[in-house]
Amino acid sequence: MAYHPLADPPQAPRTIYGDTGEPAPATPPLDGDVEADLAIIGGGFTGLSAALHAAEQGLRTVLLEAREIGFGSSGRNEGQIVPAMKQEPAHAERSFGRERGQRLMEAAGAGPDVVFGLIQRFSIDCAAARCGIITAAHSPASLERMRQRTEFWQARGAPVEFLDRARAAAMIGGVGYLGGSLDHRGGVLNPLGYARGLARAAQSLGARIHGQSAATSIAPASGGWRAACATGSVTARSVLICTNAYTSDLWPALGRTIVPVRAYQLVTAPLGENVRRTILPGGQALSDTKRVMIGMRRYADGRLQLGGGGVTTGPDRPPPFAQVEKALRRLFPQIGELRWEASWSGWMAMTPDRYPRLHELAPGLLAGFGYNGRGVSMGTLMGRELAKRAAGAALDELAVPATPMRPIAGHALRRAVVFARLRYYRLRDALDTLHG
Repeated sequence: MAYHPLADPPQAPRTIYGDTGEPAPATPPLDGDVEADLAIIGGGFTGLSAALHAAEQGLRTVLLEAREIGFGSSGRNEGQIVPAMKQEPAHAERSFGRERGQRLMEAAGAGPDVVFGLIQRFSIDCAAARCGIITAAHSPASLERMRQRTEFWQARGAPVEFLDRARAAAMIGGVGYLGGSLDHRGGVLNPLGYARGLARAAQSLGARIHGQSAATSIAPASGGWRAACATGSVTARSVLICTNAYTSDLWPALGRTIVPVRAYQLVTAPLGENVRRTILPGGQALSDTKRVMIGMRRYADGRLQLGGGGVTTGPDRPPPFAQVEKALRRLFPQIGELRWEASWSGWMAMTPDRYPRLHELAPGLLAGFGYNGRGVSMGTLMGRELAKRAAGAALDELAVPATPMRPIAGHALRRAVVFARLRYYRLRDALDTLHG
């Protein structure tokens, strides 16, 4: 039987995020049976954004979280606020049609505006910085995709620049990439602080948030739905399932529409003053176009944080220090001595086509998840769109296209399939780099 994220220990791992930023809000377990306009299952970015936006529209909102706010990847990811989908604009137009595809891409591009707008409006303490994000191209084909992406956004007036090899090398401070793009709309934050700030903001608008309240069933009820947990229930006109990688079969087969993948975050000790000045000297975050990518950000004190590198679908294991260090030294020959200060893992929800999922499972019952490593921005955006639907907006008015639920064939074999694909992707990345 494949390992499921819910089998992880119930205590969140120690990260570098918990000691700074927003304190955890009080979220006592649900006690008894309550009524609401909207019940939300899941206390990550999607559920919290939905709670905030729904409460802002006057809906009586109750959120149930199985553990604590930001327990999953919402509190463990690298903290990049990415203004793009995994796929390119032309692919989205082929997949959803020109109008819907462009609407989705433009919404993704505006995602950081939504995030930074909430941070400013509700004074969320999460070390947010709109420093820009570099996407580095590892092959001629990916460089051409970056050129096309840049042209798409520049035609819409977005602050996106194409980088040739020399400019990319200077901005990254490393070697091996052929060029890329710089998107000034993106940035970084403390993701756990952001999740906690969203919770506080939602509570200030009247939403009720209950931790340690794992939903055990969803069933039709008079006038809507009843979401039950061990200590009570919420009967509401609408229910949103916002559990991302932790999606189970609470609703039949829903959990089999995504592949949960465990990714690692590794943080170095501060680099020496001379070295740190040469790595990402402009302060931008970095990702690349490899199939097995490594995301990176540099802190003001000289620490580097790297996400990805080693992934698995099984239980936690020793972090891939050697693998990531090898990649770092290849990219930054000048890096010198490396010491590792912290590491942890969390679960991402991957989809076969790399697009997020918005499903209307039944009238008044919706699900939104599957961000493929873009959860800060896309999760916030998805929550806003789900709240719109719960407040009465039509499906075709939403920025994220609603699609039918389609379980993945052979989902029970996902561990073997993911392992095989990772080996294949690493080989393809190596060949692309060699030929570039």
